[in-house]
Amino acid sequence: MTSSLLKNIAPAVLSAFLLAACGGEGYDSLMNSARTALSKGESKAAIIQLKNALQKNPEAGEARFLLGKAFLDSGDARSAEVELRKAIAAKFEPARIAPVMARAQLALQAYKPMIELYGEFKLEDAAARADLKTSLATAFAATGVRDKSEAALQEALQAAPGFAPAVLLQVRLKLRDGDAQGALQVLNGLLKSDATQAEGWRLKGDVVLGSIKSGAEGSKDMDAAEGIAAYRQALVLAPKDLGAHAGLINHWIEAGEFDKAAADLENLKKALPKDPQSFYFDALLAYSRKDFAAARGPVQELLTLAPESPLALQLGGAIEYELKAFAPAEEMLSKALKLAPNLSAPRRMLTQIYLLTSSPAKAVAAIQPLLLNGTPDAQIYSLAGEAYLQNGDPKKAETYFAQAAKLNPKDSRSRTQLILGKASSAKPEDVLADLKSISDSDPSSVADIAIIRAHLQRRDLDKAMAAIDVLERKQPKRPIAANLRGLVLLARKDVAGAKVNFEKALSLDPTFYPAAALLASLDMADKQPDAAKQRFETLLKAAPDNVKAHLALAELKEIGGATKEEVGALIEKAVLIKPTDAAPRVALVDHHLKHRDLKAAQIAAQKGIAALPEAPELLEVQGRVRMLAGEYNQATESFNALARVMPRSPMPHMRLAEAYVALKNFPNATASLKRALDLAPDYLVARKRLAEVYLAAGDHKNALASATLMQKQEAGKAAGLGLQGDVLAAQKDWVGAAAAYRQSLAAGGDANVDVAAGLASKLHHALALGPNKAEAEKFAAGWIKDHPKDAVFQFYLGGEELLQGKLAPAETRFAAVLKLQPENAPALNNMAWLLLKQGKPGALPLIEKANQLAPKQAEFLDTFSMILEAEKQLPKAIEVQSQALDLQPENHEMRMRLAKLYLASGDKTKAGAELQRLAKAGKQYGGQAEVQQLLRAL
Repeated sequence: MTSSLLKNIAPAVLSAFLLAACGGEGYDSLMNSARTALSKGESKAAIIQLKNALQKNPEAGEARFLLGKAFLDSGDARSAEVELRKAIAAKFEPARIAPVMARAQLALQAYKPMIELYGEFKLEDAAARADLKTSLATAFAATGVRDKSEAALQEALQAAPGFAPAVLLQVRLKLRDGDAQGALQVLNGLLKSDATQAEGWRLKGDVVLGSIKSGAEGSKDMDAAEGIAAYRQALVLAPKDLGAHAGLINHWIEAGEFDKAAADLENLKKALPKDPQSFYFDALLAYSRKDFAAARGPVQELLTLAPESPLALQLGGAIEYELKAFAPAEEMLSKALKLAPNLSAPRRMLTQIYLLTSSPAKAVAAIQPLLLNGTPDAQIYSLAGEAYLQNGDPKKAETYFAQAAKLNPKDSRSRTQLILGKASSAKPEDVLADLKSISDSDPSSVADIAIIRAHLQRRDLDKAMAAIDVLERKQPKRPIAANLRGLVLLARKDVAGAKVNFEKALSLDPTFYPAAALLASLDMADKQPDAAKQRFETLLKAAPDNVKAHLALAELKEIGGATKEEVGALIEKAVLIKPTDAAPRVALVDHHLKHRDLKAAQIAAQKGIAALPEAPELLEVQGRVRMLAGEYNQATESFNALARVMPRSPMPHMRLAEAYVALKNFPNATASLKRALDLAPDYLVARKRLAEVYLAAGDHKNALASATLMQKQEAGKAAGLGLQGDVLAAQKDWVGAAAAYRQSLAAGGDANVDVAAGLASKLHHALALGPNKAEAEKFAAGWIKDHPKDAVFQFYLGGEELLQGKLAPAETRFAAVLKLQPENAPALNNMAWLLLKQGKPGALPLIEKANQLAPKQAEFLDTFSMILEAEKQLPKAIEVQSQALDLQPENHEMRMRLAKLYLASGDKTKAGAELQRLAKAGKQYGGQAEVQQLLRAL
């Protein structure tokens, strides 16, 4: 055995030695050696020789061309393209480069660049023309240009009628069109003329067995034995053809012929003993035999060889799932999705794991991409329904269950929803009886939960309780029934009884977060924050890695007055516990934003993206942070990445539009909003924002068209009329604007209190600027009379009067606002300023309260400083004004106030420093004359 091994190794070692010794050879000798290696298919040896040749002559076009070809033959298309471009630059023969460059770009999926480069390229040599046209046909097919693809393919076949790559492409195109019989006919013709085509035999196996499996048209006339024989012939010609090995083993496993699968697996192991696929099929076969423990060994070997393989991780996760080892299963499946976000199976399994481990919010997050992307099947909708139901959103759950029912009426969930669909027309008793018949024959909880929900909707709490008893008998060891019973008792206002049941749910499963959260909310209602904290602390003893509990505990501690650092440390601990979970990382960013620590938020977002580069939540929050930092171009990068991760969601395009608006790039903003509307044509928020962007860009015509489109939808009528008013107001058509605002209010714009207040403010403004100003006063009086609790409108009126210098009326307005909303920080600030300007007492406590309610607001601190100066508290006024300037360092008015405060305190040095900064601002600050006057007086 040893001598045999040495025989195999010795030539390779000798060859490597000889190649390494070639440094002294001349360019021509190296090129001849490379050509010989290429002719024998020894691309790696050729690459070494060609690199040595290029050291002798870096500008040699032929060497660059052959190196590109060698790279392509070895599977490195990226390096091939680089070298071929250098060959083009060296003006090497374009006719020889073209077919090779086209294949390299094809491998890189650079379809459009290849078409642009070679779409009209002419070649005299028939073989080269067939090669190039086949690549072009493939590129046209990939980009959806069907007629050009078929034309290019025909040109390839005319140039070289038996050109195998063109014939195989013809087969694939027929398969794409569902013409399996036509594909098989072409394949048979190819193999009859050239039986040495291993790829053709393998493709024949794929066609025959794939058609039989899918039930394609004409598959009844196909024989599985023919497909198996085709795979075997491919392996005779190419013993290491992984596709043929995989096709055979997959066929036997799917057919339940495990012994035959094992025999063919042994053949694969002999041909490729250390190949990851050998371990993959070893694990897959054991998994299919339900010998999950035996599957663990080969899958671990597989993951050692291919730790970044999504399919290997998916299989490993599935094995751990079946062994009920949910933690490692979750880790593997999450990693698989990180590497390949569009995989469906890992998301399904993750959703099931989260449902089984009572983590419904995670289940909702896991299933969401499958609902947004592609075409969800009945199982996906069922899982989504279960996830939303457990997560406390029965309305959404019902929607998804109904969709599942349409796709698969035989499923118990579907049957349940079909019965519920009759509820509007059938007698309630009949509906409940039908549901009970499913419950009696179905061990799952779907029908039972539907019955419970139906009783709760009818407020028939006694019957809901009886249905919960049935559910509990079916699932005595699960906490859901006790939790539901607690919710019913809460509806009965039996808080004590509800607590007993929530406690029972936790005794059945100490890690059951919903019950702990409900108990904590009851504790908070009883003003027992320590007891609420204890709920989560106890849960964390049973499940130390429950991130949700850590985050809830952090929130409670913040409510209890914990410092920013203490709360941040708790959230950071959650990040460390579950570094692959986006939720705590997002919570950490939001925590820093809440405390106006933008730098810390940026660092947290950056670390989150580094750990989870394709987590939608983190990409979104990173974009938000960049927007707040004024980094609008970087924000577009985040939102573009988000759009790639969520290709069927309009949300990323909405975010992109906001970034482009901030950049005043209105064309890109409108393009992003149109993309959002392409994905969700009835998305009124996007339609409204599009109109607003048109308006901001001064495009009144398109803004009005968008507003008109909104009015055609009942749900958008009021908002559309409001936007029409905005367009007319921008054109200073105050009469028309006022009429549109009135119509908007009448059409339902007053349904939402804040929206109504905004419309009322706009209407008043239009009336005030119109020909009949008395009408504005009349409208304001009538609105206040009819809406005495509308603080927003009162605030607007106060602001208008303040701008007009009507201080006493403005004071009356803001006093009315504060009577309705005593903790309205902007109103407190404005009232404090008004009292100061009128020389009235009481300004200081008002501004102190405003700054307590909304700390680190530059405008509030500026007002505070003014009032402190008036109160003769100069040192504190300087301190507060400095804080305001730290928040808005480019605010020249605030800097001038600080300079004057320093002068008033006698500190000419610091006053001079601030004045010098203002002087450097030049034309950016209009008070330069005063700056120079003060500097001269120092």
